[in-house]
Amino acid sequence: MGIVLPALARAAPSPRKFRGLPGKTQLAGRPAGNTEGYVSSRKEPCLLPNRGLTPTVRGRFYERLSIQISRRTKIIATLGPAVDPPGELERLLDAGVDVLRVNLSHAPPRAHADRVKRARAHKPNIAILADLGGPKLRLGDLPSEITVVPGQQVVLGEGGVPVGDPTVFDRVAAGEPVYIADGTIHLQAVSVAPGRLVCEVIVGGQLRSRKGINLPADQSGTTCLTDKDRADIAELDAISPDYVALSYVRSASDVECLRGLCSLPIIAKIEKQQALDGIDDILAISDAIMVARGDLGVEMPIERVPAAQKRLIRAANLCGKPVITATQMMVSMVSSPMPTRAEVTDVANAVLDGTDAVMLSEETAVGRDPAGVVKMMGRLLLETEPMLPTHHGPAHTGSPNALAYAAAKLAEDMDAVAIVAPTRTGVSALRVAAFRARRPILAYSRVRETTRRLALAWGVRAIDLEVPPGGDPVAATLAAARRDLGAGSRIILLDIAPAEAQGVPSLVNAITL
Repeated sequence: MGIVLPALARAAPSPRKFRGLPGKTQLAGRPAGNTEGYVSSRKEPCLLPNRGLTPTVRGRFYERLSIQISRRTKIIATLGPAVDPPGELERLLDAGVDVLRVNLSHAPPRAHADRVKRARAHKPNIAILADLGGPKLRLGDLPSEITVVPGQQVVLGEGGVPVGDPTVFDRVAAGEPVYIADGTIHLQAVSVAPGRLVCEVIVGGQLRSRKGINLPADQSGTTCLTDKDRADIAELDAISPDYVALSYVRSASDVECLRGLCSLPIIAKIEKQQALDGIDDILAISDAIMVARGDLGVEMPIERVPAAQKRLIRAANLCGKPVITATQMMVSMVSSPMPTRAEVTDVANAVLDGTDAVMLSEETAVGRDPAGVVKMMGRLLLETEPMLPTHHGPAHTGSPNALAYAAAKLAEDMDAVAIVAPTRTGVSALRVAAFRARRPILAYSRVRETTRRLALAWGVRAIDLEVPPGGDPVAATLAAARRDLGAGSRIILLDIAPAEAQGVPSLVNAITL
């Protein structure tokens, strides 16, 4: 038996009113009557199927499928103490998380193993992202918070605030800036001695244990893989992650170094000016990138961060690599039940820029209501995605890209219900996702690791596929799609053969199930 979409067991959504054109009533996510696209006063192109579908097929599609994949942009949530109370992790997963991030900055993988085990017991296909700590300078442990005010002198190190890494004293000189807690506290070095750094407070705040230290003027060239990172890589099996994120990447050689230590897909975190300058080379060797705006906003003048974000997302889109936008997306919800207007606008702009995924950090790790944040994020993404402009993805040259583009265009022109991609490695689904197909992408795979890794891909719903011994994966995919979508549904079948598979044909077919 194949895998039936979970949505098939649910009742059809009840009618509700949408803001936009007054008086228009429709099923959630389903156009009413012959209305073009999403019911809204907006004129931007819609990502959901609309024109030319018969009422029966259109109804079948929306009632059975859109509950699961009507949101295209993926949500990453960070695990932390906030999900440890009974039921909280399950609520977080049910709220719509696509990927769980394990932050290895403060603890090794084995310390997170119980949370990951609980998560996969509740949602077996949840993807796990292991985020290596990297050479992050941090304050040591403080007995309590320390308030610092402008004009005050603060001692870091001997006789003052403890510092976790003694190399900090060799990497800063008098007159240079020192930032703490993602730049919210600004100090200026006054004098440096072995084991002791005296600073003047320029912008004050609360010093807390283990908060990060940034030295924008540091040119020491330290490696981005620390001894702790190497130890964490050695025990990643404790959490069986699907991706690994590399912090403080400066060049493609940093990614190559990690590639030699593990076989997982690598996400390069862009948080240094050197990485921004060499982004093309980094993208060429990475599987995805993350726009890590916290440290990036300290490494460069903060007013340049929005343009840097747009440049990075555009670069990733053009080469067909997934891109994650991260840091302080809804940070006020750590303590507040609602985000600020500026935060929701920030998230919406990241979606319109073309991000594949948005990431929540402290909002879900230590926040008051992790599941509530994810639900709010999901509603915001659904409201924003219909405004997505025409997407310019990779060049259409080359066989794989040309086939993927053809599938995306054909699905729209023929009003197909979905693009169906049988895939062992995920290549077919990733290629067509890069063109932001305006039809849902269903990726059927008999490889569990592939279905998990596709959780990061924009617009892709990955489904486990069972193929009988000696059976044909394409035939099994069509049978599963017929069961999941219903007989009579029109689909586009995309099967891109791996580059190493000599003599194996690729295909794009329009099929009525």
